[in-house]
Amino acid sequence: MAGLFILVVVYTIIFILDVPPLVRRRAWRELLAFAVLSLMGLALGVPWSLGHKIFFPSEALIKLFEPLAMFVLGPPE
Repeated sequence: MAGLFILVVVYTIIFILDVPPLVRRRAWRELLAFAVLSLMGLALGVPWSLGHKIFFPSEALIKLFEPLAMFVLGPPE
């Protein structure tokens, strides 16, 4: 539970520091990209901080490209 608290505090601080300058500059596209990526990270971080096993997209990419790398580069030495 402490991990969840720390995660929420860190994300809150990041939002407090980064969002007002974007709003003042009226950088709406940057603000949207920042919000979407940050919320995706928070959505992955909450279950992970509670101890649940979550799916990491990098695992799928490794499973996808590892056979291709073995074909192109050969077996590891």
